[in-house]
Amino acid sequence: MEQRSVLIKEWVERHRDEAIQLAQQMVRIYSVNLPPNGSEAEHQHFIAGWLKEAGAEVDQYELSEVPSLTEHPAYMDGRNYEGRPNVLGAFRGSGGGKSLIFSSHADTVFEGTETWTHPPFEGVITDGKLYGRGAYDMKGGLAASMMAVKCIRELRLPIAGDIYVESVIDEEHGGANGTLAGRLRGPAADMAIIPEPTNLALYTAHLGGGIWKATFEGRSGISFAGEVLISALDASISFANLLKEFDAYRRYTIKAPAPWEESRTPEVSVMKILSGDTHREIMEKLPATGEVQFWIDSFPGLTGEEVLESFVKFYEANVYKYPDLQKCPPKITPLIRFLSGSKMDESGDGAVFLRTVQEAGELMTGSSSAPVGAPFACDGFMFNLYSPTPALVLGPAGGNAHAADEHLDLDSYVKLIGWYAEIIASWCGERKEA
Repeated sequence: MEQRSVLIKEWVERHRDEAIQLAQQMVRIYSVNLPPNGSEAEHQHFIAGWLKEAGAEVDQYELSEVPSLTEHPAYMDGRNYEGRPNVLGAFRGSGGGKSLIFSSHADTVFEGTETWTHPPFEGVITDGKLYGRGAYDMKGGLAASMMAVKCIRELRLPIAGDIYVESVIDEEHGGANGTLAGRLRGPAADMAIIPEPTNLALYTAHLGGGIWKATFEGRSGISFAGEVLISALDASISFANLLKEFDAYRRYTIKAPAPWEESRTPEVSVMKILSGDTHREIMEKLPATGEVQFWIDSFPGLTGEEVLESFVKFYEANVYKYPDLQKCPPKITPLIRFLSGSKMDESGDGAVFLRTVQEAGELMTGSSSAPVGAPFACDGFMFNLYSPTPALVLGPAGGNAHAADEHLDLDSYVKLIGWYAEIIASWCGERKEA
């Protein structure tokens, strides 16, 4: 092992407690995204202060300060961004080297109504895990990138290229406008790492997907006088069953492309079913309204319109099996922007970067990783489709993302700090060839 790698490993081990305390402190800062509003401000101020103290040039800006953002074709309207800044920390190299940006999102999903073993915003540590909303998705990855840069600077390792640490707002719930704003404002780094939780796997591509809502209007009442009633609840249940049939059909007919191949099939998930008056305990009539929310995965290369069209065609070909749907058809509308799937460019510098990441991983973790496709959607498409910067997804291990008892595996988190630092030293340390 090179002396540099030994120094990085030793530094990471000496600063293990500090690193864990940083992630714990970030989890304790409430930054839940509740569209159209969000509460990332305190978290972003903390990140900006930490980066400045670490020696970064800090750009903390409102999305309204980014020219042409709202006119961009990838911008999604309907959100309020007042008082919700993006943060970018720039650590300058000596010049002439390749640059790298770590781009994380500050917002988390709602803590939910399920019972947590440990409170969601206390940052409890037990059995090698840090518990809390956002610990795994994705404050652990953001903290790892921050500590990795600190490692490089304190060891005074020679760095030619610039290093950037970015914390954006509004990624959850189909947002990604914060990520788009960052691409438009700059910088256009040579490569990007998105520290979403990957369990230390290398994801060179990620899924797309969207959430749609199907609503049903029936005829309510009790048939005392022979009225013809139509149950919106029955229609909702039938629609959910048809979605399950569509899921099975897609699993059988869609061939997964590389890098997923046989590791993942696109999924269709029923997210919510509502019918009748949900504020009353006892119903005395057939429900007149119904609603089904559903998610459809997609591989890169498909638009939301194409994904929905494929479902509509399946629906029309199979609705004859569902009499309730024939009497009470759905009205389908999107609930969020469609999140495009995307794949990083693995040619040229992309191929060199991927080898650099793999070699760094072998040095820091003792194992090699073959690139695979992410089993989730994320904001990587804002890099891969709307900027010149290819994005790789690489983050820590843990569990229960978006659920109760979300947690970060602390051993993987500490390993990741070393891995990131080795990547920085290798990728940004040398000058570009003329």
